[in-house]
Amino acid sequence: MGNYLMRFANNHALKITLLGILVLLTACGGSGDNEQASATPTLDQLIIPTTSPTAAPNLVYLVSGGEAAEMMSSRVEDLIATLSTAAEAEFIVLTEISDSDLEQNVKIVFYLPPDPGLKDLAARYPDVQFVAIGIHGLGDAGNLTRIGPDGMGADQIGFIAGVISAVVTPDWRVGAISVLNSAEESASNLAFQNGAKFYCGLCRQAYPPFHSYPLGIEASSAEISAVQDAINALSNLDVDTIFLSPELSAEASVEMLEAPGLSFIGGKSPGDVLGEKWIATVRAAPELAIAEIWDRVWMGDGGGMVSMPLIIDDINPERLTLGREAWVLEVLQDLIGGYIETGVDPITGIAN
Repeated sequence: MGNYLMRFANNHALKITLLGILVLLTACGGSGDNEQASATPTLDQLIIPTTSPTAAPNLVYLVSGGEAAEMMSSRVEDLIATLSTAAEAEFIVLTEISDSDLEQNVKIVFYLPPDPGLKDLAARYPDVQFVAIGIHGLGDAGNLTRIGPDGMGADQIGFIAGVISAVVTPDWRVGAISVLNSAEESASNLAFQNGAKFYCGLCRQAYPPFHSYPLGIEASSAEISAVQDAINALSNLDVDTIFLSPELSAEASVEMLEAPGLSFIGGKSPGDVLGEKWIATVRAAPELAIAEIWDRVWMGDGGGMVSMPLIIDDINPERLTLGREAWVLEVLQDLIGGYIETGVDPITGIAN
């Protein structure tokens, strides 16, 4: 009996001791457990992240009414696209533009001919910069920059083509073909004749047959058959080098350019048709002017005029040698700088 009571007492004491330890542990750990629970977010405490609105990109438009040559439009488009990407702007090409287009986040609008009423648009949207390319008859405006205010430079193209043709052709037997009933085409034709005379003066031949070179004729249309008739007419007059106006150069064909005894200068490259008979291409290069004015126009500093740049491409070095080319480029710079006149009104095509 004594032994039983002793075991009972010992067991009872052990239980009391264990119970006390558990109570102490609970007391020590309870505060930490409560803190852990309180740090756990509930549905009412969740914070939903929000995204800040992204600013709309600036817009740059190129509006082309279809009058400009396709190759030139492509060069202009490619350059503006590159510049717009570098400026993190969105570039859009349109055939026409509406008021709703201009009410967006528009930075610059470039225009190729024809004129959509730029004077009015520039007045109604003073915060938009407008750039007119080869559009004549526009007045001054602080947000209107004019590249080639007298058009695409048809007279200057013809003049330089005339200089080149006289430089490279023995006895100055040269002629030009343009399209009938077009003021710009007439300007290029007459200016070609003046350019040839700028080099050779009276251009008298040293041996027969004798004709009053330089010559200029007009094709009834830009159709290949009409152009071929004009080429045949000049060939019958013993012309050796023919200038094809910008409009006609686009229609040049392999058959036309393979006429025996003839060489050609054009206002537009015939591309794959190029061969030894093609002496050079003289063309307007508005993309060079766009690159020049981009920074200031982007910063809102618009207005003023920039001469239409001209370049000489597709040079046949056997005909237009380095020495001849250097001299022609000097004449070109003086022409663009206004030190030499073409003698033709570029708008009306009438001799001054």
